[in-house]
Amino acid sequence: MNKKKMYAGAVVLFSGGVLALSAFLVPGIVNSQVIAGNGPAVQAKVQPAASGSAIPVLKVEAPAPVSTVTADLLKDMSEAQIEQIYDYINKPGLEPGISGREITEAEIKRRLVLEDKYVYEGLRPEQPLPLKAGQAEVYVDLETHTYTYPERTMTDEELLQLIDWSYRLNYIAARHNVTAPPVAQDISETEAKRLAAESVNKLFDADVSKLETKTLLAELGADKQLTWTVHSAPYKAGTLHGQGKEFQEYHVIIDAKNGDVLDTTVINGVLNRTPIDDAAANRIAKDASWIHKATQIVMNKQGEKRAIVKASLTDTAVNNKRGMVAVKLLLEDGSSYTAELRYPNQALRCLIYDAAGK
Repeated sequence: MNKKKMYAGAVVLFSGGVLALSAFLVPGIVNSQVIAGNGPAVQAKVQPAASGSAIPVLKVEAPAPVSTVTADLLKDMSEAQIEQIYDYINKPGLEPGISGREITEAEIKRRLVLEDKYVYEGLRPEQPLPLKAGQAEVYVDLETHTYTYPERTMTDEELLQLIDWSYRLNYIAARHNVTAPPVAQDISETEAKRLAAESVNKLFDADVSKLETKTLLAELGADKQLTWTVHSAPYKAGTLHGQGKEFQEYHVIIDAKNGDVLDTTVINGVLNRTPIDDAAANRIAKDASWIHKATQIVMNKQGEKRAIVKASLTDTAVNNKRGMVAVKLLLEDGSSYTAELRYPNQALRCLIYDAAGK
């Protein structure tokens, strides 16, 4: 199995206290089989980071910020409103779309800052998002599953209405969700957090103890491999991202059966990738330093004791466009690591492990 393909879509951002099915960034309902967990997920456009030692980990000293979103929604929503939204999210073929223009980058950044204020500071819209046409320029039509945005720049109030609506959707989805039976896993949530922190420290020399850590137990890939995903980021990361500040997040995927760390990735939202042109690709193919760098990471940082029997560049056509150089290291028992290095500075972005026989 190609682990890189399996986990390529698994890097997600965790924020708030409910599964964040954002009606703003991702109008559709998340289509993944979540077993259990305390961390919500929103797909986000993120860039890979350079070495963890280059940028200090932003820390929040106690007390950590506390969200009142769930309690506020519980007090605010009537049973009629709850049933209306419940009926909406359970309609067959729910594929929300957007009418008119796409959201601008500036609006996305403003929205991230406002969402942190919504979650942690109790900022609320003056009015709820209209649920049909004719009441305002920004609304969602529950009959056609369509979000409509104005041609002009949206106001803070309109962005807050969209944020508030996405949290209402999540709240109702969680409230009516049937709890799945316990899933047998050998690795507990506590152990998964420990393994994740250990891997981040080994590979990126970073301490995640003061970051906000969210976990999720889910079945990933076609073979429904049961895994823990552990994501660590500064509190109010949305505000930092919206303000264009540089910080690092860490995303780790762990086999819930045996504790193998399958993927450890560092994320930095402000870095730009440098695509690799044909001339550079030819130079890289002849440059043994890339394989040497990957070997050092696996042997010295990862602490791998098994012998490496083969090392080669992999997925070069795709990775050249991404500005990445992926080096696959095959071990003596058939297991392998893939170290993804940034071009041109050879900084580690992620280390992916594929156990023998999988």
